[in-house]
This record gives sequence, C-alpha cells and structure tokens, in this order.
Amino acid sequence: MTSRILVLVAALAVGASPLAAKSLAYEDNKINFKNCQGEDVTARWKSGGITLSQAGKSPGEPGPSVEFQTWDGSCAAFGWDDKAGQFQVKQGDQAASSIAVRFVAWDGSLWAAARTGSGFYMAKIAEKGDPDPKRHFKAAAERVLKSNVMGVPAADILAEELAKTGG
Repeated sequence: MTSRILVLVAALAVGASPLAAKSLAYEDNKINFKNCQGEDVTARWKSGGITLSQAGKSPGEPGPSVEFQTWDGSCAAFGWDDKAGQFQVKQGDQAASSIAVRFVAWDGSLWAAARTGSGFYMAKIAEKGDPDPKRHFKAAAERVLKSNVMGVPAADILAEELAKTGG
C-alpha cells in the first residue's frame, strides 16, 4: 500500500513538473533579476527604499531605485512612487509610471511583477530568447488569476495590466 502511494506521488510530481515550469506565478518578498551589468541580484523593499544584494553578500543600504536589465537587454531603473502607487521606471531620458515592472530573471527568462506592499506578485511571461514575449501576455494573465488562491490584490492588478495593455 505504501509503495503504491509513493509511486503515485512520484508520478504526480514528475507529471506536474513540466506544467509547473510553464505556469509560474507567485508572491514573494523579493525579485531575483539581472542588473545592467548582467549580474544576478536580489531586490527587497526595506525602510521606504529598495535594497540590493548578490549571493553571498549582505544587502546594501536601501535606495530610491535599482537598475535592472530590460527584456530587450538595455538598462533601466525602477523605484516606487507612494503617491501614485506605481513603479517609476526610467530608461535613458524616458520616465514612466507603471503598475508592473518587466525584468530578466537569473536564468534569462522574462518576467513581470506588481508590488504587494512588502513584496511582489510575479509571473513568468516567456523563456529566454523568445522573439515575441507579448504573445504570452493573455496566457500569463490567466495563470496569475488561477494562481492567486490567497486573493492577493496585486495579482489581480498584474493580471489586469497584462490582459489590458498587452503587458
């Protein structure tokens, strides 16, 4: 009996793995992304600012913004505007407010995140090198809504943004 249960659990885990890899959407207290130099970094909200750290190193002092690699490989910075309740994203001379920030994860995949207060609600949009990530926005929005079992408002906001604006 025990061996049948273990076989069933193993089969479910192996069978669900490809599905889970394609449908990542979740809440976390940090974002793991590539900075403008292509290094793997982690950002967290702290004391009204954003801390940045690398593996094996302590987080730096909170600052108003952090630099990150955009989906097209260029450099941008994001911060948070408390009054607007949105990210402030600056790329070159262009600045814009946004509900979501789009970033490159450590493995090169393309993600979008909305703020939850002390963290982020994130969704994987496309794999590394995808020539047209926007074609995945509708499916990503649906995954975000399905994954939001705790009723996190930021997930609904992210899903709406992905569906409405194409990301």
